Amino acid sequence: MSKRPSPTGGAHAAPSRDPKHKPGYKRTKGYYKSEVEREAFRQGMSVEEYGVYKGSVGSAVKPVNSAGGLLAISLILSCLVAGALVTFTIHWIQSGPAEAVKNTVPLLLAGMFVPWSWVYYARERKAERLRKERGITLIRPE
Repeated sequence: MSKRPSPTGGAHAAPSRDPKHKPGYKRTKGYYKSEVEREAFRQGMSVEEYGVYKGSVGSAVKPVNSAGGLLAISLILSCLVAGALVTFTIHWIQSGPAEAVKNTVPLLLAGMFVPWSWVYYARERKAERLRKERGITLIRPE
């Protein structure tokens, strides 16, 4: 075994510019999470009452972030993934597992969005219920 230093820890290695490697580094919150906190505070609500991010930064179209809109998105995604799962199963039966396995990664990636969309819907539905109980009107950011 040689006594060579590891590639990142040798005498000639450049110091890391990654802020995570600096002593005392504290991970900051993500942009959207901090925006939700800021907007909730501005409107006098808790983060739980505010719900999901309602701005349009980073999107080309106006977002649909009401509970009804998120419910529609969740239902559509669920139907599409269910249809893809049926198609995958038929493909598996007709051509065998060796050919059908090629489609598992896209199906799994699509399937990840379904629980995510339902969690967003549940979070926004709870926020709408809390706002209604407190009599708070949400002012959507422009």
